[in-house]
Amino acid sequence: MTSMTRFTLWVLGALTATMMLGCSGNAENSARGGQQERNADLVRDAFARGVSDEHSFYAILADDVEWTVARATAPATYTSRAEFLRDGAGPIVSRLTGPIQAEVQELITEGDVVVARWRGTATALDGRPYVNEYAWVMTIRDEQVVRVTAYLDLLALQELLDRVAPAAGAS
Repeated sequence: MTSMTRFTLWVLGALTATMMLGCSGNAENSARGGQQERNADLVRDAFARGVSDEHSFYAILADDVEWTVARATAPATYTSRAEFLRDGAGPIVSRLTGPIQAEVQELITEGDVVVARWRGTATALDGRPYVNEYAWVMTIRDEQVVRVTAYLDLLALQELLDRVAPAAGAS
């Protein structure tokens, strides 16, 4: 065997090994990309149901979700779905005539995290619009949201809370 033939066989072997390693990495990347796409679809489909009660977007929250509303001082953290629906979302939706309609502007996925940037619009009980901009950073496991850090326009929210009384019978 000539040195040129040995070199050619060595190069072919190296290329084959590289391609096999690349395929393995690509399969892993493909699986990860597939999971990220499923997570994005889960979030997109949930937003399509609106944002209001346990049958809306919030249906994908784990029972033990950790939901934090980001604030410069004193962030609010809820440690269960029930607590968040009652104390976090409840005071908002009790002032609206229906669910917040979500216009998802961007979904970014990385591993088990989905970042949703969206605009929410609804009608308040006084007939005026409620509009807010949100960015939610969500961790997803087993097709449930287990952790959220929510960023939103707290001034727009406070204006709604100050302007509109909750519906009668709302807690």
